[in-house]
Amino acid sequence: AKDTIKAIKEKGKEERPTLFPEEVNMLIDTLVDGYYTKDKIVLTYYEAHHIKNITSTIKKIHPNSNTIELGCGKTLYFEQIIHASSVG
Repeated sequence: AKDTIKAIKEKGKEERPTLFPEEVNMLIDTLVDGYYTKDKIVLTYYEAHHIKNITSTIKKIHPNSNTIELGCGKTLYFEQIIHASSVG
């Protein structure tokens, strides 16, 4: 039974996509842009073996801790973020 549960859990897991340097640069540009314009951004991020989406404004960018503080109260690490696009 333990093996079956483990297999089910493993099956639901998603791999974290690897980004090309150009994609990382575009991502950074979008995040910085969103921070200054205060526009809502759709972020696709990787958390707990799943790819998730969130729409929020960017409240703060913390380069020292490599984190982004969102207007909705969530904090994400840069390496969690896979894609960003502005809503407007």
